[in-house]
Amino acid sequence: MTGPNVGYSLSETEAEGDMGFSRRDFGRMALTGMALSPLMLRSAPAAPTSPERKFLFLFAPGGWDFSYVFAPLFHNTWVDTDPGSTAAEAHGIPFVDAGTRPAVRQFFEHHGDRACVINGMEVRSITHSVCTRLVFTGTTRPEADDFGSILAAHSTQDRVLPHVILSGPSYGYRYASQVVRMGPDGQLASLLDARSLDNMNLDTNLPTEEAEAVVQAYLRDRSAAAHAEGQQGWNGRLSRLHNDTLTKLQALEDGQVDLTFDQSGTSAQVSHAVRLLSEGLARCVTVQHAGFWDIGWDSHSTNSYQDSHFQLYFEAVNEAMAALDAATSVSGNRLSDEVTVVLISEMGRDPRLNAQQGKHHWTHTSAMLVGSGIQGGQVIGAYNDSVMSSPVDFTSGDVHDSGTYLLPSHLGATLLALGDVDPTPYLGDALPIEAVIQ
Repeated sequence: MTGPNVGYSLSETEAEGDMGFSRRDFGRMALTGMALSPLMLRSAPAAPTSPERKFLFLFAPGGWDFSYVFAPLFHNTWVDTDPGSTAAEAHGIPFVDAGTRPAVRQFFEHHGDRACVINGMEVRSITHSVCTRLVFTGTTRPEADDFGSILAAHSTQDRVLPHVILSGPSYGYRYASQVVRMGPDGQLASLLDARSLDNMNLDTNLPTEEAEAVVQAYLRDRSAAAHAEGQQGWNGRLSRLHNDTLTKLQALEDGQVDLTFDQSGTSAQVSHAVRLLSEGLARCVTVQHAGFWDIGWDSHSTNSYQDSHFQLYFEAVNEAMAALDAATSVSGNRLSDEVTVVLISEMGRDPRLNAQQGKHHWTHTSAMLVGSGIQGGQVIGAYNDSVMSSPVDFTSGDVHDSGTYLLPSHLGATLLALGDVDPTPYLGDALPIEAVIQ
């Protein structure tokens, strides 16, 4: 389900001397996802003129049943809805309410005015790996980056950790070097201080700390001198990116960034995500919520687990919103005014229960955007009588026969537009959903 982070590896000669790398420097950059990519080399970004929008992705892997929360379909006799649920509404958003899912009602009552539900997004596949790639990149092509990495690469600020994956999938091609994985046990800190290398039982002995300090000082001086020369072309771009990467590594090594945290649960990851965004270290953070007992949302049998999944998921969403409201960004604003929260799953569930009281895969699903830049209190799109997507007028957000059928590429174009990034080079003619954007 997780796509590759494709990085660029220099030759051993380049890694050890010609461009100022030490072996350990290069090993740490490669291991942490900071390896250089020849397709993303660019000049240093300009200083920001205003706070840029940041993004928190909360991913539910396996495929959620949208009839449990996002789409009240009680009128449709073909849909096996949750027998313990009823239709409700808050801030103009119809939703599915149940006494066993109080976190859902709490969310819509407290945050519905800044939330936009997107119903009837067609993923056009029933394979988890294909659908996951689609909802994260808008395409099935392997040479594509996920939306978070594209947004991170176009940041107007010099982020130390541009796109942080605390858990969940990522897809890299041009911008793989923007992705930093913390690791399931928070291994990033040990990668950076080389403890992981010390524990690998290497055949060769690593140099002493004193010897390494001398070598690194020499190589860093060479790198700084090359950067100061202002070389043009490929060498100049590589020199600038190398110098920028070393600066990020130095900031991490000097203890300016605290990478130690409890990775054991979603609450801890959400808290850490908010801190990374608040301190300006990252533009995008991805967190995966695997549901009740971490069994995932793929409920081919016992679809009733969706009830517990959604309760726990929205507990995490509510925690995220509360933390974003309480936190302050580096610009001094309330952090929630600068962060868009993206709620997604890669597919939906079949409208009908199967013989095992579960639901198989469905090629239509729902998503929700909350927070900064979002025109809240509305639902975009709908499911028709066959529980398939209805065409939507992107300007008004209304269902209309002459409208466009919603695809993951349209969701991606909307996110890129929210981040002031032109979606055309990445998603072709897929247009943003204008009605979503405030």
